[in-house]
Amino acid sequence: MDRAEAEELLRTIFADAAASRATAEAHLVGHPDPAVDSIGHQVVGIVLRDTGETDQALAHLRRALALARRVDEERESDVRATLGIALAHAGRTREGMVHLDRAAAALTGLPLARVLVRRARILSYYLGQLEDGAADLEHALRILDESGDDVWRARALNLEGLSRVGLGEVGRARRAFAESLEIHTRLDMPADVAVGVHNQGWLAFLEGDLPGALEHYGAARDRFDALGITSVDLVYDQCTAYLVAGMAADALQVVEHALAVRPLLATERADLLLALAGAALAAAEPARARSAADEARGLLRSQGRRQHWLRAELLALWARTELGEAPARLLGRTERLVDAAREAGSDELGEALLLGARLAARVRSTRAHSLVDVWLTEAAGLRHATRGTTRALGWLALARHRELVGRAGGAGGVLRACERGLSALDEHRATFGSQELRALSSAHGAELAELGTRTALAAGGSRRLLRWSERWRATALAVPGTRPDPDPQATSDLAALRAQHRRLADARAAGEPTERIEARAVRLEQQVRRRLLHARGSGETAGSLDVGLLLDGLAEDDTVLVQLTEVDGVLHALVAGRRRVRHVVVGDAAGASKAVDFALFTLRQAARGRRAQLDVAGTRLERSLLGAALDGVGESRVVVSGTAALQGVPWGLVPSLAHRPVTSTPSARLWLRSRDAGPDDDGRRVLLVGPGLGSGGAEVPAIAAQDPEAEVIDGTAATVAASLASLDGAALAHVAAHGHFREDSPLFSSLTLADGPLLVHDLQGLRRPPHRVVLSACESGVMAPVGDQELLGLAAALLSMGTAGVVSSLAEVDDAATVEVMVALHASLRAGGGLGEALLAAREVAAGDPVLAATAASFTVLGT
Repeated sequence: MDRAEAEELLRTIFADAAASRATAEAHLVGHPDPAVDSIGHQVVGIVLRDTGETDQALAHLRRALALARRVDEERESDVRATLGIALAHAGRTREGMVHLDRAAAALTGLPLARVLVRRARILSYYLGQLEDGAADLEHALRILDESGDDVWRARALNLEGLSRVGLGEVGRARRAFAESLEIHTRLDMPADVAVGVHNQGWLAFLEGDLPGALEHYGAARDRFDALGITSVDLVYDQCTAYLVAGMAADALQVVEHALAVRPLLATERADLLLALAGAALAAAEPARARSAADEARGLLRSQGRRQHWLRAELLALWARTELGEAPARLLGRTERLVDAAREAGSDELGEALLLGARLAARVRSTRAHSLVDVWLTEAAGLRHATRGTTRALGWLALARHRELVGRAGGAGGVLRACERGLSALDEHRATFGSQELRALSSAHGAELAELGTRTALAAGGSRRLLRWSERWRATALAVPGTRPDPDPQATSDLAALRAQHRRLADARAAGEPTERIEARAVRLEQQVRRRLLHARGSGETAGSLDVGLLLDGLAEDDTVLVQLTEVDGVLHALVAGRRRVRHVVVGDAAGASKAVDFALFTLRQAARGRRAQLDVAGTRLERSLLGAALDGVGESRVVVSGTAALQGVPWGLVPSLAHRPVTSTPSARLWLRSRDAGPDDDGRRVLLVGPGLGSGGAEVPAIAAQDPEAEVIDGTAATVAASLASLDGAALAHVAAHGHFREDSPLFSSLTLADGPLLVHDLQGLRRPPHRVVLSACESGVMAPVGDQELLGLAAALLSMGTAGVVSSLAEVDDAATVEVMVALHASLRAGGGLGEALLAAREVAAGDPVLAATAASFTVLGT
């Protein structure tokens, strides 16, 4: 190869970095022409630099520089610029800038433009000198626009987009990114195209379009994976997006993989440690967060990366605060962080101010008290920010400040600020079509909701406390999810996933290895889940509870609502009915959870025919969860709305509820919506039987014998497709099929049918949800608390879709007893009763037989 061919290989190195290195090693390195030999070592050094093999990269680049000195100043300066970049990547930023400055000073024309592009990356990204970086790029682009070198022009445009975003010029950034991506696509440079797609996702994230960001990040990752490349920049941005979505486990997973997949540059390791610290903190692992943040701080300080160092220092202080280190010891360090972040105009200032105020409030000194006032006042300015999550921080600061000073309307001023903050988060979450995203992202409102509820409790007024106990409860379920448009790829992935589950079951039954099948199933689940996370929301928000409307509905139905709420470890009951709301202090919330655990254990013992104290368990439940809440409710129906941690409660065991219709609901708003729901006109009833049941679905023939018009689907006919077609719009669906609850991923919970699992994701594709659903298999009603006061699972998904009510079991049930319970339940439904009345009828039939009674008490009604 001659020098011109070698120069072209260097210019297009990133089109296929591995092939470029192989060509350089085979044909350029050791070439008798020092110019060609120098280019060969430069190409190899660049590729080694980008794969994290820093020492070898620097050795090749220094050899290239020595050879270039024998050629000419232009060759020497180009290698010097590459060496400068490599040194900066290695954390030796100042030394790298010396080489870049020398190279720029020695060149003119196109060679100068190429050096300026490289220097701009260090100035803007590593040193945070955005204006200087933008100036270099403007100079470079004036040259490149006339040069005909589209490769370097596209690189310059990509960097200009990054710089313009940092300067707040999003419109110019979008144009630069779009032009860069167009050039790289036209030149067929797949790695650079992947970077361009990543940048589109970053812009979407900055504009508050989280589903769009996740979609582009996923597409970019697919492109990088196809090339065998791990992009640390992409991993960092994916992690940030996951944390904004409340998906701490996903953030940890993506960062942990990147830390282990290949050798890392010092700058890459610092970035990933920074991401790891944030993810660990969100995942409630403060010790791990502290360790990662401390290591990142050291690396970033040595690299001269001030803006990133501020983030690491903030995370290190948050971790220490969560670990319980003395506030007085942390306050001085936090004050220095606040000053540095303010001086640098850092995005971390708002969080630093809130952390500082939290620490200062726990230090007894006049100066600390004044810092709280100053810092909260300054942080309150964030309420005018563009992004909803940032605005919520500002409203939280204002609410805390009003609580501290006791002015601005007293409790009302605090509550108004909390409401505005939660409304900002409502708008943010309304952009998500994924129920999982809406539920997980509720964690951002936890402090606002807790402060609002605590303030309402202290101020008095049962109606106000009811409204605030409801404000942030199950909001992801209260707004119907958007029904995704038919997606052939999603349908194909779900079918493939079912096939893998069938193969997995067959392999386990045969005692064969399952690792490869399990890995394929996991990959398919990830594809399905990722596609669902990209769904756009309707923009509809849950809003606040209209207490008057609730009381009207309760009065019309002769029903009393008991809403449980926990404040600072104490359980409270708000009893709404008969046109008024009453507040009852119940007691220790931890004791309530223990009572539920004991009740479920007792039911399991009874279902197995063992001696069980059902009456003791029921009395303990009433005392621990309701206290005196049911005093004076008369013969009214009762609906209970527990906290997210108290949803799986067998209310039929409670003595004061056992002989009346009782249902439960995740929230009062959801009860109002379920109450207003009606079945389709055709009144279809579907009885569905899956394979492998111990009872064989014995209740279905008994029910069908009394209801000959019901449609029965069983045996090989009970496929997912056939079942979904029958469930769509049914007035009543009885499903006798094994249920599998996935605690790790509740929306992959399933019902086992003839050709594999029917997933929650399948149900979410129905045009019309079934009006009422009875799930007769063991533990079919399990739901997982996620985010803040949110629930995910099969029953929760049905309610969110618009199903009015779900009967399901909370514990193991006896097969033979289930037949009698279900026959009695359906007889009551055919007579026109609601689900609460139907389950009461089943309990009455079961009275006197311990196993029957335990089975009936194991079933609960969610909804109406």
